[in-house]
Amino acid sequence: MMQRLASLLYLSSLLVLGDALISPKIGNGFTSTSSLGMSTTAPAASSQGKATNLKSILKKPSKVLTVGVDCDVSNKSDISMLSMQLRKSKVSSIWCSNLEAVKEFTTEQKSSKGSFPGPLPVIYTGEDRSAAVENGAAAVVLSAEDDLSTAGDAEVVWKVSSLEQVKMVLQATSDAADVFLVDVPNEEDFEAIVESLPKTSLCIASVDPMQTDGAEIAIGKKLKKVGYGSILVRSAIVGDAEDLPYAQFVVDGFTSKASSEFKFTGLTGSTNGHFGGIQANGSVKWRRTMEQ
Repeated sequence: MMQRLASLLYLSSLLVLGDALISPKIGNGFTSTSSLGMSTTAPAASSQGKATNLKSILKKPSKVLTVGVDCDVSNKSDISMLSMQLRKSKVSSIWCSNLEAVKEFTTEQKSSKGSFPGPLPVIYTGEDRSAAVENGAAAVVLSAEDDLSTAGDAEVVWKVSSLEQVKMVLQATSDAADVFLVDVPNEEDFEAIVESLPKTSLCIASVDPMQTDGAEIAIGKKLKKVGYGSILVRSAIVGDAEDLPYAQFVVDGFTSKASSEFKFTGLTGSTNGHFGGIQANGSVKWRRTMEQ
């Protein structure tokens, strides 16, 4: 009897040991035990340049374009109010290089957790990436030449401007990179780059703001047809009275099912007190561009 009991205890100890060798997930990575009994931690998806959470937010199954706005604002601006209004305007992401502004944006966005619309991801475009992550940034932007380790545990958006840079990023991440910001000087270059990227990746196109006749809207709709899922509007928010009207303009324009041939008419609400709709002719006029 005692011998049988001892055998059962021995078998139980083996089962417990077996369970111990299968470690649970820790954060974004996972821990496993090598054949030598040494514990090793596999890199998180983000450390491989794979921003799966950001991709799920900005790449819609419906293929409707999501819209990001580049915010060139100082910490002296009323960022908390701006952050709330951008969310209400149905902007999908906030991009910023100012560390203090990143902190204020993320703090305000977190306050909307559990509400609709919920928090927007704040993406840091500057160089002090570790500080940005501490300040709450959801992701950081890296170029093909940047050291991946500078991103820490943050999700990564890879900024590329050429086919060669795409190749460099895919090689450096063993093809794991799947969120790309395409920033090119010529409209025709967008299609060549998107065709070189993994079909499952999120491709974000960067466009200039306040173009003549609202041309950025037509460009964005063309890019959607060739595979882009999101548009980032450079310098969309600069701390002036046209910030919110322009944010609403691009969101409405990029997400509208209307023809990409439409044009907008009239001065913006910040200059003439009312906001015009989509018209058959005319052109949009922004005081910001008129004063430059």
